[in-house]
Amino acid sequence: MLRGERVKLCPIKREYIEFFLKWFNDPEITQYLVQYRPMTRMMEEEWMENLKNRKDNIHLSIVIPHDDGSEKLIGNCGLHNIDWKNRVAEAGIVIGEKEYQSKGFGTEAMELLLDYGFKTVNLNRIELYTYAFNVRALKSYKKVGFIEEGRKRQFIWSNGRYHDAIMMGILAEEWSERKKK
Repeated sequence: MLRGERVKLCPIKREYIEFFLKWFNDPEITQYLVQYRPMTRMMEEEWMENLKNRKDNIHLSIVIPHDDGSEKLIGNCGLHNIDWKNRVAEAGIVIGEKEYQSKGFGTEAMELLLDYGFKTVNLNRIELYTYAFNVRALKSYKKVGFIEEGRKRQFIWSNGRYHDAIMMGILAEEWSERKKK
């Protein structure tokens, strides 16, 4: 378990499937994700069952702990397509509970994920793609130190038109320098 000031990252639990189904069937959420097909319970259960066999992915839940010991699940994040030889991974994050969006919870969770990726998993590079219209994500990623490295023009069809995908990355040495400040 990784703990920040307001959030913690912990393993995904089967009891979270209801939340995932709600989030991943909501067009307001999925417009920012690669996923576009409706998610069924069977698909989500199969995905969860296969997690234990995936050696190139680390999936974590984003929760807000309360003083009484209870927790509120607000999203999930992870390191995906880990290339163990070259020490590279893709980061992904979603804050599915809308009332927790644009309040810094995703930024804090991403900081925890990056710290874990560089210090514990021993990655050298973490990268991600986001869409040019996802202004909230771009602001958050830049805040934690991601640098825009390229752009895939008209990469995604969303809301009736094509949009660019922006590739961003951060290196272990850049993360280390940021943490020293």
